[in-house]
Amino acid sequence: MDGGTVTETGGPKVRLPLAGIAAATFLFAAPAFAQSLAQPSPGRCVGQVDITRAIEIARGAGIARVDQAECDDGLWEVEGRDAQGRNIEVDVDPRDGRVVKVERD
Repeated sequence: MDGGTVTETGGPKVRLPLAGIAAATFLFAAPAFAQSLAQPSPGRCVGQVDITRAIEIARGAGIARVDQAECDDGLWEVEGRDAQGRNIEVDVDPRDGRVVKVERD
């Protein structure tokens, strides 16, 4: 069997170019992949605001020391301490940088 030939036992020889198979696979997979990039998913922040900017915004909302920053449920969640040493969490919308929630313990 050569690299571009597929045969069935007892049947006629069928030639399928490997490049054609790869192209067909890409054409069917590409729309699904593009749609997955466009749809926010839990744990994935999609928008103009990256994690560095989200931390800057959270500092403006009261975080003095950042302990952790991550994407959770489609929002940037920045956790740390305020100027008085209390726990604080600030959620930032990645689409526009709006502070969605400030929670202090």
